[in-house]
Amino acid sequence: MKKLLILIVTFVASVAYAAPAMNVFTINTSDPMGYMEWARKSAPITSPSSNATTAGVCLPSYGAEEFGDMYYFNLFDSHADSVSGNYYDPVVAAEIAKIANKRTVRMIDHYTPMSPVGEGFEVGMTYSNYNLNVYTKNPQAYMEALAEYQAAAQANGFEDVTLSAFQVNTGDYTGQIMVVTQAPNSQRLGEFIDARGEDWSTSFGNKFPKLRKLKRGFIMNCEVVYAK
Repeated sequence: MKKLLILIVTFVASVAYAAPAMNVFTINTSDPMGYMEWARKSAPITSPSSNATTAGVCLPSYGAEEFGDMYYFNLFDSHADSVSGNYYDPVVAAEIAKIANKRTVRMIDHYTPMSPVGEGFEVGMTYSNYNLNVYTKNPQAYMEALAEYQAAAQANGFEDVTLSAFQVNTGDYTGQIMVVTQAPNSQRLGEFIDARGEDWSTSFGNKFPKLRKLKRGFIMNCEVVYAK
């Protein structure tokens, strides 16, 4: 997956302009590989009824709130699509029943992208993320700083790494921003984290703390299981 991400809903006069959205199911299971196998087989059946354009599963390696947590996400063309899906469709219910005794849904949260959503999603695509939940009093300045940081990273050998952000709309983290650093694989993500000590990166180490407060960080590997 090349990019997940972001736009803010804008209303002009009486015309509503659609903006992308995302939801995330936090599930807990003692059989993550079994859950992945279920997701790969079931996503083509469950995703159309939910109005999703893309779906995927992320397995955290560090930072999960509970051991055994996994994240099933859906991307949508609009907020209207994201809140009007039929999760009670009998066919969807039958698919969910196949995994019900092997996992617990802990949370379902809703997000608004704050930068353009990427394209090029394909089933089977994998990537690695370093996500940070942050609080900021100045979202615009923080987004500008993120854009500058991405430009600096890509100018210094990390053309394959992107930074994006989502506004959290529900749950315990409502009002926070989830910043997503995405790389093609875990090795490349680790190299990017190592590079935080390089000259091009250290100047931002002084800038970011003035713009935000860190709330939670987690590292994960993801796989796309559905693409419309």
